[in-house]
Amino acid sequence: MTDEGPNRSVNRVEAREKVTGAALYAADTVIAGVTHATIVQSEIPHGVVTRESLELSAARASSAPGVLTVLTPLNCPPLHTLPHELTYDLPLERRPPLSDLTVQHVGQHMAVVVADTLENAVFAASLFDLDYETLPPQLSPAEVMAQPAAPDEKDGQIRHGSYQPDHFVKLDEEKLQDRRGADDEPMGATRVSARYTTPINAHYPIELSSTLAQWDGDVLVVHDSTRWITGERTALAAYLGLPEQNIRILAPLVGGAFGSKSFLWMHVALCAVAAREVQRPVKLVLTRDQMFSSTGHRPPTEQYLSLVADGDARIISTEQHTLTATSTVAHFCEPVGLSARFLYESPRLVTSHTVARINAPTPCFMRGPGEAPGLFALEVAMDELAYATGTDPLELRLRNDTHLDQASGRAWSGKHLRECHLQGAERFGWFGRPMAPRSLTRGDVLVGWGMATATYPGRRMPAGCRVITGANGLVGFASATHEVGNGVRTVMTQVAAEATGLALNQVTFDSGDSLFPDAPYSGASQTTATVGSAVHQAATEWRSRFLGLLVEHPESPFTGADSADLTVAGGTVSARDGAVVPVADCLRSMPLDALNFVVTSTGPNADGPVSQSFGAHFCEVEVDEAIGRASVVRWVAVMDCGRVLNPKLARNQVMGGITFGVGMALLEQVPYDEHTAQLIGEYYLPTHADRPDFDIGFVEVPDYALNPIGVRGIGEIGTCGVPAAISNAIFHATGKRLRDLPITLENLMAPFDQEGSR
Repeated sequence: MTDEGPNRSVNRVEAREKVTGAALYAADTVIAGVTHATIVQSEIPHGVVTRESLELSAARASSAPGVLTVLTPLNCPPLHTLPHELTYDLPLERRPPLSDLTVQHVGQHMAVVVADTLENAVFAASLFDLDYETLPPQLSPAEVMAQPAAPDEKDGQIRHGSYQPDHFVKLDEEKLQDRRGADDEPMGATRVSARYTTPINAHYPIELSSTLAQWDGDVLVVHDSTRWITGERTALAAYLGLPEQNIRILAPLVGGAFGSKSFLWMHVALCAVAAREVQRPVKLVLTRDQMFSSTGHRPPTEQYLSLVADGDARIISTEQHTLTATSTVAHFCEPVGLSARFLYESPRLVTSHTVARINAPTPCFMRGPGEAPGLFALEVAMDELAYATGTDPLELRLRNDTHLDQASGRAWSGKHLRECHLQGAERFGWFGRPMAPRSLTRGDVLVGWGMATATYPGRRMPAGCRVITGANGLVGFASATHEVGNGVRTVMTQVAAEATGLALNQVTFDSGDSLFPDAPYSGASQTTATVGSAVHQAATEWRSRFLGLLVEHPESPFTGADSADLTVAGGTVSARDGAVVPVADCLRSMPLDALNFVVTSTGPNADGPVSQSFGAHFCEVEVDEAIGRASVVRWVAVMDCGRVLNPKLARNQVMGGITFGVGMALLEQVPYDEHTAQLIGEYYLPTHADRPDFDIGFVEVPDYALNPIGVRGIGEIGTCGVPAAISNAIFHATGKRLRDLPITLENLMAPFDQEGSR
């Protein structure tokens, strides 16, 4: 991408479809003869459903109007158990759905009802009245750690107790148990140590999880709101015992995900089974309540973090020990300690993660997994260390900045965190900040300024891209990636247009079809770097082939010319002698087969420099102690994410990420009853009324060590560090150190404890 030009901050290519309501999502798919399914869920966290109540309930539902089938553990065709390579490092459930009568969490799928209309399916499902033989549940990590672990069940499909995983997903270098330096914590001049907690968070995307399954013999087509069509195809094939080539997954547009649509969830497999049973297409759309227990969540964390500094406020020791949770039927670990391994220089480091298996739904990735909750603890602890040493919080971070990755000892592919800190501080006016809490007021409210560092990995994986050239001059690029609302189609179109030399309206980019060349899941802030590299490679290859045809094909207007004398830009071909011909006119006289091909882009060099994005958050809050209200009124963020391909989309991503973090800091927690695990309240989300005034900037230095277009992902870093900045600002406003999320009015109105904290 060039740094100039009119195509940088272009509008979304699918914008008109979306704002006019013409955009089609999974549930909008129209198929003749479609039937409708709904699921029946358990109401207890642990136990066994009685066979008699299941039989009676299924019989009542089966006799209801319009019902085509009712599937329960008593009659559901058995699904295969997923192989170890799919479950050992990803939150894919080891136990197939409807495979036995045991209940492992509230909301477990107990039956599927299929009827001719949605209303009939919902009514029939309401006729279920299940009885249970209850068993004592373990509903918190503390309960698991306090009791002996029960033996595994069903050949290890159901597991109890706790464990300590070695690394995060399939990334061996992202160690969850790590140590460097001396065995014992040193006696520094200053030590801060505290416990920080984060609650269960729900993804809550605007689009409900929706599936439509249709069989044609042994071939299955699934329209699904997923952001990993190739991974879903693999897992679904394993569950159903089918070859992967017999399954096609379609997800042209996804209405938000934030992690909840990254994996094959049980309702998708059950929808496919139901469609095979009734021999008709089946549509299953989860309700909002069902999504709380069916499509993952961010698990709770309890983090114990200590920092030791010498007399110059330089960190000499860091420890971060985390207790988190997963379900009894799947593995997931929230990797909150990863950032502590490298963010600040620390000769001694100890990090650990313990995962307790509780009777709850399976958790999974959520925007900024690891970094979002982990930086809350680390960055609040940094603020505590700043006050304990009498050092400005910004100066403390600058003093402990690193020039190498502390975890690996390797160089960074590009790091401009210092510039982020200094530019952000200047734009915010930080250098005029009084150090003492309760120093700033505005009318009757207290005002506080807080800051935090942001970071998130720069990732890139292999991906493929297909190119098809039309005689009308349109060049289509396609990859099995996804448009989840982040602007991928737009940015890929920009990358393709720039590298080919075509105009933006001469290029298309398609996604959301597993028949396209493989691409990884749209998560981990890797899509632009990953798929963009494949598109860039394909576009560069297309340009090379096109120039070759221009000088070699006898009917070309440039036959016999030297390709070095030709320029393709803006959709036209220009020769050094002054001749100018539109690309579309050139294509009409050429054979197009050579311009239709597939490329595969590899990942980065495993032994190369470490890629990581960085940023700095500065915020202003107003606190009305009389009513316990904290409002975030002003925000400055400066990000180092490599080259910014579309500043408008990038700025929107960061603003959205910050708003996401505001919700995490002040509002969001899933309100489960601690005894029954039932939902007992509302899940509060930030609205436009909660957003601050934004000032978003970028230190735009391309990272060509990571990929040929110089980008790093931007979708998640905006959230990382936000809750800490808010908590630190509230401390500056009130003098109360709040270490538990979300920060509620009860916290704000509570009296000081003996340490001046809460």
